[in-house]
Amino acid sequence: MRAALTAGDSITVDRLMSTVNPFGTGMSSNSLRCTRGGVDAQAVAARRQSEMARTRRMASTSCASSYSRRGRPTKFLAGVLVISLLAGCASTNVPPMGYQGQPYRPAADERQLWSDAEREEEKLAKLGKRWDDPLLEEYLSSVAAKLVPEEARQAGAPAVRIVVLKDPTLNAFTMPNGKVYVHTGLLSRLQNESQLAMILGHEVTHVTNRHALKFNRDPRNKQIFFTMAGIAAALGVAVAPGQPPRQGYYVSAEVLRTTSNIFLGLGLQLAFIAAVNGFGRDLEREADREGLERMVAAGYDPREAPRVFELLRDDHGDGSRLEDFFFGNHPRLDERIANTRELLETHPPPPDASVLAANVEDFALRTRTVVRENAALDIRAGRFGLAKAQLDRVLRLAPKDPTTHLYVGDLYRLQAQRAKNPADKPLLLGQAREAYERAAQLDATFPDPFRQLGLLYYQSKDPEKAMAAFRAYLGLKPDAPDARRIKEYLVELER
Repeated sequence: MRAALTAGDSITVDRLMSTVNPFGTGMSSNSLRCTRGGVDAQAVAARRQSEMARTRRMASTSCASSYSRRGRPTKFLAGVLVISLLAGCASTNVPPMGYQGQPYRPAADERQLWSDAEREEEKLAKLGKRWDDPLLEEYLSSVAAKLVPEEARQAGAPAVRIVVLKDPTLNAFTMPNGKVYVHTGLLSRLQNESQLAMILGHEVTHVTNRHALKFNRDPRNKQIFFTMAGIAAALGVAVAPGQPPRQGYYVSAEVLRTTSNIFLGLGLQLAFIAAVNGFGRDLEREADREGLERMVAAGYDPREAPRVFELLRDDHGDGSRLEDFFFGNHPRLDERIANTRELLETHPPPPDASVLAANVEDFALRTRTVVRENAALDIRAGRFGLAKAQLDRVLRLAPKDPTTHLYVGDLYRLQAQRAKNPADKPLLLGQAREAYERAAQLDATFPDPFRQLGLLYYQSKDPEKAMAAFRAYLGLKPDAPDARRIKEYLVELER
């Protein structure tokens, strides 16, 4: 899952360069144009050393220098993005694991990448964002194992291990040692195991084809590491003034902070490359192509491959800026949809349609809790359309789940608070109250719905119902963190 700005996109480079010259050298946009075979060496070589030195100096500047007073793009950030574009234009010949039946033995610099990956994984583990569900991770890892080519397995390729992170963003990224991280936000968009196989097939291809090593060996890609510190500082700025947010040129600092702290604030270089920058257009296309081939070989329906990107493109009216930056903007997703549809011409679907039907039901049951809890994350992020779609999916599977009804109440309550039209507020509050009451009816020992009902009744000046709800809440949860405050409400209401 990759960034909106990818190598080979000369239009995007031109747009950036027409906005600001990031290096202050008088370089034209044409001199940075990516081609299918790589960067225009004649245009770049003359300024290569001075650019790298200037980039190092930019990365060492303070956070404040990365911003203009109105949040407009600075030369630094534009330079970072152009560097990221350039980084993907080149590739290095590295044989995949199991090539020509040879046993896999990691090279010295590859072993160093593995060591670096382990250190970054330790930092990620300390964040406490891991989704604690061993059975789900075992299931995901079993799907990924089907997508490892037999020649790579026999050659000694590392076992693919899946880790789920509690994060509502659309993201999945791979470490060179075989560990694949998948965000709950991405899992929650998928509808069946075939779609999951397309995502994991893409990521597993990065591992077995050693894309991290290919990327690392190209000296031009080293420039990205020089700018890591500065990228971490450059949050919430427009890359191209005047461009609409939905086209991927703006990232809200408030929302971006959720994920940027993982990859940038902790200095996770490998995670940043894999999750944000990507390994370059050619390698990303290779991962899409081989990922589809592997899902077909494993018995999955290839018709679900383009459907994955269609689902990721559908933001349910939220226009999420974060997804545009970290996964891919709509034009890039359109390209991937077209590419995978073209690949389908040589990859017919399996004759037995019942295979797809079976993995729809099983996948839905295995991921139901993830979808529900990710909806709560989207509610807190203000992404109400996405949250509503996820909660509706869960209720179709488990219509009597009290926690889901609680979250539906939270959704309507927050929508009422942020309603632009005052006339909408009473209706939304009524829907919130109904959802909370339904949750309380389904589980009379569940304290949270009573708390929310008490607050709603208190705000609507219904003291009798508010006191009853607050007393029920304290009776079920006497040691609640907010017990003191609730008792103060009761004292006020009893006067």
